Amino acid sequence: MLWDEGRSKYATKLPRQMTRWTDPGTSFAAAASVDLTKGQKIVMIAFRSRNAMTDDELISMIAKLNFKLSASGARSRRKELVELGLLRDSGVKELTDNRRQTTVWELNNE
Repeated sequence: MLWDEGRSKYATKLPRQMTRWTDPGTSFAAAASVDLTKGQKIVMIAFRSRNAMTDDELISMIAKLNFKLSASGARSRRKELVELGLLRDSGVKELTDNRRQTTVWELNNE
């Protein structure tokens, strides 16, 4: 499956995006077995370019990569990817500009 709308240098075959060449073969099989929506793919591309980030950082990264996805859409797609086991809570909390704690999310490489 090829997903490339010419918006990002990171767009390539999706199973390869969700895995690194050093990952075991089972990781490639797992990545190939997951059907992701366009929004979920955008979020995964962002996380592949920066392994761990908060939702605010995710929204900024999506804009930096020239993708169009609303802030609420990005958070919803991130939540879905957590539920799919592709992303996880890193256990790290950061403070927002409003001095509220926020979760740092990361790729789940297990």
